Order: sequence, then C-alpha cells, then structure tokens
Amino acid sequence: MRFIPSALSALFLILILSAAAPAQEPPAPSAPADTAAFLGNVFEMLRQHPLPYDQEFSSLPLERTATQSVNLVQIRGRLAGHYHVAHDEIVYVIQGSGTLTAGDETRPLRPGDLAFLPRGTVHSVEVRSAQPLAALSIMSPPFDGADRVFVK
Repeated sequence: MRFIPSALSALFLILILSAAAPAQEPPAPSAPADTAAFLGNVFEMLRQHPLPYDQEFSSLPLERTATQSVNLVQIRGRLAGHYHVAHDEIVYVIQGSGTLTAGDETRPLRPGDLAFLPRGTVHSVEVRSAQPLAALSIMSPPFDGADRVFVK
C-alpha cells in the first residue's frame, strides 16, 4: 500500500510545479504573406462562374494557405469513384441534390449537408437535381490537383 501514497505525493508535486510555472501565451495568429483573405459571396461566385453546359465537373479555387485549400466545385451527372492518397476533404453542399457514396455507405446530399472524407476513402457523387450540385471542397493539405485516384 506504500505505492498509493507515493503516487499521490508525486501527483500533488506535479500539480504544484505546473501551477507555479509561468504561463506561456500562444503565438498571435498571423496570415501567411503569400495569401489574402477571400472575402466573397459563394452564391455570387456561382452566378459569375456557372458550370458550362458541355462540362460535367469544374473546380474554382477560392483560397489557399500553407495548410488547406478551398475550391468551389460543381458537378453535373456523376463524379466517378475516387480517393485521395494524401488529402483529407470536407465537402459542404450549397445547391443541388444527389447522393454521396463513401466507402460502403450511401447518403443523400442536399444544401447544408457536410461530409468529411478522410484520405484513402473511396467516394463518388451522383447528382439527382436538374441543376448542378455545387459544394465547397476544403482539403488539407492544400489540393495540388493531381491527388485524385479513380477506381473501377
């Protein structure tokens, strides 16, 4: 039973020392010098950059930092199954509707829906609305345009 008092004494000493240690303030946030804040309306961007009738997919870069990128994607029809080797993706649906298949699960997509797709997750989209499905695609690390591996 000697272990319990010793462990409690050690824990008490650690708490006292950590409380006495000077608090370190987190560094002040700063924007990387190579980026500017995107201050725009996504619906206005959709109006200015509609998906051409002869295209099934478009991706418009909105912002890019050292750690993430944001693209406005538009899909008509179907985006075939694919995965990203080195990128996590968050998708936020703005307009249109359809279904998202991620792994073995299929779910409906509609405006306001949010999906998290960890790297390596095979996913596809089937658009069910007359208008293209539009979504924000947020990827980390920043998407390089090449990390899209299609599967059969």
